[in-house]
Amino acid sequence: MNIFVWVTLTLSVYVRCSTAQGKKFVCSFSPSKADLIGYQPENIPLEVCPDVIFKAFSFPSIVGRQILFSDKDKIAFSRVVSSVRKRSNTARIVASIDGTARDFATTSIAIVRRKAFVQAAVALLLELDADAIELNWKASSNSANDRATMVQLLQDLRQAVNAASKSRNRTRELWFRGSLHPSLLADAYNIFDVCELVDHVTLDPSTAESLENSHAPLYGTPQELGMYIPNIGNIYYPKTGFNTTTQRWIDEGCAPKKLLLGIGLYGISRVFSPALAPYLYNKVNLLAPNGTHLEHRELCKYIREAGWSYAWDGYGGMPYVTRALQNGLVERISYEDLDSLRLKMDMVEQKRFGGIYIDYVHSDDIYGSCGQAYTLTTYLSRRVHTIPSDIGFAIEWN
Repeated sequence: MNIFVWVTLTLSVYVRCSTAQGKKFVCSFSPSKADLIGYQPENIPLEVCPDVIFKAFSFPSIVGRQILFSDKDKIAFSRVVSSVRKRSNTARIVASIDGTARDFATTSIAIVRRKAFVQAAVALLLELDADAIELNWKASSNSANDRATMVQLLQDLRQAVNAASKSRNRTRELWFRGSLHPSLLADAYNIFDVCELVDHVTLDPSTAESLENSHAPLYGTPQELGMYIPNIGNIYYPKTGFNTTTQRWIDEGCAPKKLLLGIGLYGISRVFSPALAPYLYNKVNLLAPNGTHLEHRELCKYIREAGWSYAWDGYGGMPYVTRALQNGLVERISYEDLDSLRLKMDMVEQKRFGGIYIDYVHSDDIYGSCGQAYTLTTYLSRRVHTIPSDIGFAIEWN
């Protein structure tokens, strides 16, 4: 039996055993990444992934008064839609649109271009059969002036998506990718307006504060300053963990049920000199800022090799491994496991988020090389479906 068929049959048991409703579990799929390992849209386990995010359409080209999406992206998206529709009558597909702050701001500030972008985006709903569109407006520290244009674009898209829903008598949605970086939360968004206009905000885990040793930390690591500083004291408590940065979205007026926490199924490897670490408050990221991205399917085999020491970051709420290399260097890998995912899901439940999404479904151990296939995906799906409904408890902004 084909391994992907066997995995699909196995995973379906977990979903059918659950009776809770209401929380979203969304799997992202990247054709460019999936093609490298021969993972096809047909391999997406829809019994576990009732919603799929296609990542992603490149920002469209501006040709005169027209906005045109890449034909290559359209073909890749159509393949995903076709595969999903053949296998499920209920699965929903989100078309994500990537773009820099400059891309989106330049398009949004001009009325003609903004209208052309809205028309092109809505065509993804009506012509390519997407259920939702997501804007991945990659905000930067210089994005403060873009806040107004961001709201203008979302207002126009909201009207167009509503019209598309009515014209086909089918619910279509507008999503927005949000950052978890503290400085961007303060500068880049009118959070109240953004959340009022969209159906869901997907909180991107890859945008977390880079100074933490854990790449997706629950809490920031306190730093002893060596001196007393007014209004701070002798210890600085950074507001960099997910518990704090996600709460910022809520405190600024975003209904928790609209928030979907992103969980990356990957680890980050950094090679550094331990002799230099004490001079930088043991911040490994300052010594090796770039790091190497390791998908879970690769990482789970890599850290089983000889020489690794296992440890736990109590503040970050994540495991990590270290091993000595040549020339006195050390390799450190921060990653997710069932224990760290349990803590993140506890937070999702406590804050009453609308659900989660994972990057990417094909980043998991899809072949079962380290045990059961799709171990992390299966756990997260099962956990989401055991979270009680928020009916009767939600407080929303009007």
